[in-house]
Amino acid sequence: MSSERHIEPSAAQVAEMQDALFSLRDGLMRLKMSLLELASMTDEEGQRIAAAETQALLQRLRA
Repeated sequence: MSSERHIEPSAAQVAEMQDALFSLRDGLMRLKMSLLELASMTDEEGQRIAAAETQALLQRLRA
């Protein structure tokens, strides 16, 4: 049978991994906020376009 050896990571390796995980978390949070902002802007732009089209249609109907 094969013997498995469990090697404990050094304190420096643990700290490096923690830094990498925190950086990943921060990057994901920034991405989330950017996507939420983009969705909000897209919705607002869609609403502006729809309002402009509605106004144009109403003007044509009144003419």
